[in-house]
Amino acid sequence: MEMGALVVTAGGEAGSPAHLPSLWAPSWPVLGETVLERWIKRVQSLGVGLVSVVNRDSEHANRVRTMVEWAREGVEQILLIVLGSYAEIDLLDLVRFHYEGQNRVTRVFDEEGPLGISLLDRGCVLTNREKADQDQCLPSSRYDFLGYVFRLSSTVSYRRLVEDALQGRCEIQPAGVQRRANVWVDETARVHPSAQIEAPCYIGAGVEIGAGVVIRRSSSVERNCRIDLGTTLDRASILPNTYVAPGLHVRESVIDESRLEDLARGVAVDLGAAGLSTRVGTRPRRPFRQRSSSPAPASLFGG
Repeated sequence: MEMGALVVTAGGEAGSPAHLPSLWAPSWPVLGETVLERWIKRVQSLGVGLVSVVNRDSEHANRVRTMVEWAREGVEQILLIVLGSYAEIDLLDLVRFHYEGQNRVTRVFDEEGPLGISLLDRGCVLTNREKADQDQCLPSSRYDFLGYVFRLSSTVSYRRLVEDALQGRCEIQPAGVQRRANVWVDETARVHPSAQIEAPCYIGAGVEIGAGVVIRRSSSVERNCRIDLGTTLDRASILPNTYVAPGLHVRESVIDESRLEDLARGVAVDLGAAGLSTRVGTRPRRPFRQRSSSPAPASLFGG
């Protein structure tokens, strides 16, 4: 029985006014991989080879057309995922529930309500073409999920998911090498020997950590970032391709290129004008005094 999966990206993207808190964006990685990438891997582990990703803002007709074409080509079941949460659902059990109940549409719920995950039979798609990707309009069976779920709607929720992952409260595995207990560092990262890396934390691919930098308390530095001399990150996340200037103390915040959001105060500021952070590549690269072509040994990641 062939199955297809249609993932509809949801959530805010970058571009909020600099002084206002932002929405979570599907492009933000969580310890090396985005939630979208993790959903796709979960679907593929089910043996589904037919996977399509569409933007929430794309035309409704295009999304429906994809599902109808699959159904016409003989795809028996279509898994529809509207991306707004991270859920560690057993998709095989969902399929079994759908099949054994002979359901036309099965929707997944947790204690707070629908999760935006549905399984539809081809017959239902073909007979309800105009509403094929709006399963809430169709009669459906309810599948209750009681496992780990995290709804993603804001920068605050994003940081909580990062902390849950680093603290081992969910199944997310950081993309990198575990240098010591709860310290993950990608093989391509460069960490100055004087930097202090405290567990739990994550340092992604292509990252450069300068002399005297301190990273502590569930902080994450995503791919291709540069953290300059003496800066401290405390319960902070630095999103990809961001340069952070020397001597800063970044606490309970998320920095995305030149934009810092202070989660404790609920405000956002633009650091670009002062040169405190920017997109990597927009300022000259200053080589660190000590650099090695291989990652620093575990003994350098002291608490």
